[in-house]
Formats: sequence, structure tokens, C-alpha cells
Amino acid sequence: MSWEVTSRVRGGVPLSVADAQQFHALIATLTDTSRQFAAQSAAWATLSDQLTRTRLHVSSCPVHRDSWPGGSLTAAAMPRLSFIVELSRACEAQIRVCSAIAQHMDALTQLVARAQGLYLDAETKAAHASAGIPTDPLSTASSVLRGMASDILRSIGVVATSDDKSQPLLDILHTTSPYHQALMRGFSIAVLAGIARSRAIRPGSGMTALDPLHGMLSRNSVNVAAEHLASISMQLNDRRQGNRIELSRRYPAWQVTRQADGIAGAIVQLRSLAENQYGTGEDNGLSYATIAIQRYRRMDGSAAWLVIVPGTDGHADSPFGWPQNVELMSSQARTRMQADSARMVLEAMERSGIGQDDPVAIIGHSQGGIVAATLASDSKYNIRHIVTAGSPVANHPISGDAWTTSIEMDDELVPALDGAANPVGERWLTIHGSVAETVHGNGTGPMLAEPVPETADARQMSHHLKFHQAAYANAAALGSGAVTSHDRHFRQVIAGELEETSYWQGRMMR
Repeated sequence: MSWEVTSRVRGGVPLSVADAQQFHALIATLTDTSRQFAAQSAAWATLSDQLTRTRLHVSSCPVHRDSWPGGSLTAAAMPRLSFIVELSRACEAQIRVCSAIAQHMDALTQLVARAQGLYLDAETKAAHASAGIPTDPLSTASSVLRGMASDILRSIGVVATSDDKSQPLLDILHTTSPYHQALMRGFSIAVLAGIARSRAIRPGSGMTALDPLHGMLSRNSVNVAAEHLASISMQLNDRRQGNRIELSRRYPAWQVTRQADGIAGAIVQLRSLAENQYGTGEDNGLSYATIAIQRYRRMDGSAAWLVIVPGTDGHADSPFGWPQNVELMSSQARTRMQADSARMVLEAMERSGIGQDDPVAIIGHSQGGIVAATLASDSKYNIRHIVTAGSPVANHPISGDAWTTSIEMDDELVPALDGAANPVGERWLTIHGSVAETVHGNGTGPMLAEPVPETADARQMSHHLKFHQAAYANAAALGSGAVTSHDRHFRQVIAGELEETSYWQGRMMR
């Protein structure tokens, strides 16, 4: 068994009214053509059935036999029967041709709609309607919903394996994917309600119960809840890990990352750096919590930079541990920038010599993408483009000067942890990928679906970078103007020759 990804495009450069009308007219024409050929196929099938009945009548009629019963067909009946057989074969051929054309028209319709994002707004509204889980505290506190949320959240820790133990959790992730954002909103509201209740009971705590209650009514309730949780988790984590980052430059035996050729090439470099740290790739000589910073030399002699940031590795002394995710998701800039992973990347950027006016692009996976969004929201650097793979960044106040390209798999959960859909605009493009089993022999090409490399027979967690890589490849193959525009902008930011790559490893110290 193999797996493939089908992508949909949302956001990016919007279509003009005239172009949108033309594409809708094209879709209507393709849909009508498909229906016509499907009707023709059905008509040929009806004629084929009639010929079959006629053939049975001819072969069984006593008039057409030398003797009855058991006689052979007469010489006069043989040509008639042969003619009917040939007509039946011709009908079957027409059925196949008409059905194939109808299927191709349907496929073209889907390709046009996916490439231009024409149905995404309606699909999003429908998904929200179907995922209309009550998000008030009382409903969220129900044992059924708590158990469902608990099962989903536990599955975050499932690595990309295909063992039997992981399959039930992966199946839960897949089947509950329409509900992920609603569940996270409900979960965050329950947390805020609990905090408000505790402050009402303990009025001398220094903070009022209205603070979390206001957060319950906001779009970014998850981030408000994360801020309140981070105020506790940061202190606990500092006691466990320490709060001092020991940053050291590392020198691998060979160049782990190479020049990035657009967004697709940057994803390849991210995989090359990250997979060894996750324990899913070949040993590249670098340890966990290591980022890469590439310096590109432009034609005019100025420098441009690409920062490559892997995600959570979970090691006890790593700046990219689990608690840092909560801090990065905070609604407050001060808390986000105090996250160990953000501080580590900032220090590495400073020590690499990145100037405040130098154009910078950042690509990150999971927590690495949240770091990218945090720096694009709150740092002093001239961050022009970020690429996030599997990262919950919808509510980050990313600078209006920065372009954001987000790649999210429908059933990976992690991007839904913000409880909201990404904003839609020219400078924010979201590529949604759906994973399905490959149907061999269906004639799918790179536009219809992109094969996922190195997949197992059983379902794997789609938070693995190879799924995001396949999702972007499929979106690029669609020929979407939005995808092309974002890729062009990314290339412009780091235009030049790769001059140097530095690798920076972080460790938490007391």
C-alpha cells in the first residue's frame, strides 16, 4: 500500500472579478460536459442491455435452430447473432470512452477549483457547520468531549511509525479532523473558565476573573489560555531545565543543507536538517536542537538570509521541548519572545551577523514554524517571508511586510491547536493537504495527487515533513497563481549565491 496527497489552495493573490467569473464559467462548462458524457454512457449501456436480451432471444429461439431442443443454430441465424455481438462490443467501447471523458471532465473541474481556491470559502463554512461542537464551558466539560479531546491530544506524541499501537490514535486523528479547531476552542474556553472560577474564589490573587472571561469571547481564546498556562509552566520548566541557553556553532563533516531553490528546495533542506533530530533520518553529524542559517550574496554585494528551524525534539535539555510550544502560543509578545526556542534562534541570528535591515526568510516545521511566526510578529529583524509546515500560527500578529506560506495537513492536528483558520490575503497563503491511499491504475498524475515517499502499508502521522513536502509539490503542480506568486517572492528574498551555512546547537543550562 502507498499513500498520496491532494492539495487545496486558500489565500494568496486574489482573482480579479473578471477572472473569477471566467473560472466559474469554465467549471460550469466542464461540469455540464461531464454530465452529457455520463448521460451518453448511460444511453450506450441501455442499448447494450437491449442487444444482450436480443442475442439471448436469437440463440434460444427454436425457429433459429435445426432441431429443438439441443440443436445448433441455423446458418441463417449465425450472421444475425454475430452482428449483434459486434454491436454489443461497439456499445461497450462507447461506454468506456464516454465514461473516461466524463471522469476526465470531473478531474479537470476539481483541478481548476483547487488551483484557484474557488470552493475553499464554502468548504470552510461547511466544515465549521459540520464541526459545530458547542464551545461553551459547560458543554466542553462533558465527559464525552473531554475524552475525545484527550485522545486527540495524546496522539500528538505519536511519531511517524506504522506499528499496531499507534494505529488507533492515528485513526482518531483522521476521522475527527473536521472537529480539531472546534475542540481546541472548546478546550481553551474550559481552561479559561477554570482560571476565572479559581480567581473568583481567591480574590486576593492579584488578577481579576474578568481577564480569562474576556479571552473566552475572543477569536484567539487558545492563545489567551496559553498565556495563562505559560505563566505557570515557564517557572516550572526553568526550575527543571534552567533558563540559560548555551549556544555553540557546530561543524558537520559535510554540508547538511544546500542552496534552496525556492520554497520546494527550502523544504528539502528543512527535511535534511530535521529528520536526524527527530530520529527518522540518516545521521548527519548534528545533534538535536540545531538550526541552520544560510547567507546569500546578492548581485549588488548585499546579504540575504535563510533561517532553517526544525520542530520539537522533546529532549530534557533542549530549547525545543514541549513546554516552549505553550509559551510561543501566548497572546502576549513578551511571553512569546521569552520562549527558549525563540531566544535561541534570535541569538544565533545575532551571532551569524544578520543586520537589522538585511532581508530574511525563515522556514520552520511545527514549533520551528511557530518560532518563525513569533519572530515575524515581534522581532527587530527585517523578516520578509516565512514558511510554516504543520504549525498553529493563525492568531500570531505577523507583520504586514512579511509574507506567510503555510502548509497544513487536514488530519495532523498540530496546525489546528490555535483553534482558528489562517487569515486569507495576498500575503498569506495556506496549502491544505489531504492524505489518502493510492489507487493504482487510476491514471492520476502529479496535478491530481502527489505520492508520499517512504510510506508504510499502515497509516502514518501526517505531521511528518514528507507529507508537507508532497502537499506543496501537488499545489505547485496545479499551476496556481497564488502558489507561483509566493514562490517568486520567496526566491526574491534570498536571491543570490549561497555563500555560507552555519549550524547552531542550543542546550539549556542552569
